[in-house]
Amino acid sequence: MKRILLISVILLLATALLADSVAILSASKGKVSLERALKNLKFKNGELLQNKDVLRTGAESFAAYKYIDASSMIKLFSNSVVTVNASKEGGKLSKKVNVTKGSILTQVKKGSGTFTVQTPTTVASVKGTEFLTKVDDDGFSTFTVTGGEVELRVLETDRVQTVGKGKTGIVSPDGGIRVRVSSADDLDEIQKAELESAQSEEREPIIVPVLDDAGNRKLIEIHY
Repeated sequence: MKRILLISVILLLATALLADSVAILSASKGKVSLERALKNLKFKNGELLQNKDVLRTGAESFAAYKYIDASSMIKLFSNSVVTVNASKEGGKLSKKVNVTKGSILTQVKKGSGTFTVQTPTTVASVKGTEFLTKVDDDGFSTFTVTGGEVELRVLETDRVQTVGKGKTGIVSPDGGIRVRVSSADDLDEIQKAELESAQSEEREPIIVPVLDDAGNRKLIEIHY
């Protein structure tokens, strides 16, 4: 409980002091890159992420980040490309994850502002749920829901389809959509993803930049 409270304080501090920061990189393993304004940056766990930052993972690699409102966790798996997006709306953080390729596991709390995941073919809107998103090399987008429900909107046709717990929605490159009961293979992949996440969660100090009374930038190192 103390650890959860401390992390919440850290996130609130980052929100108040750094308007450009929208998330925190909480874990990484293997070949992971961070791109900002078309430049690759050096980073470590605890790095503050900004709007439109791009995360890439290579083979046998993993990364995870949390939005600064402590509402959601995004876990990237091998060979994935994700763009981090967020903006303030009505006092809450409106969050969007763009998945160009690969797979991510999304965990979202209820009542924490709008949250969407967008692939090349589909926008998935969520309100308190857990689901796996995959974009394969053939252009298919797959959404496997393990908690709550996800509303899928196909960009090509504007067709809307709700996918509930225990179901998988598949959107083809031409905009076709079908929903089926999640298979054992779908669930096995989620379980494997969670295991990889637990093994990769190497905690490091979080470095938070702050401004003192004179306007000088300083760094605070927080262990949790």
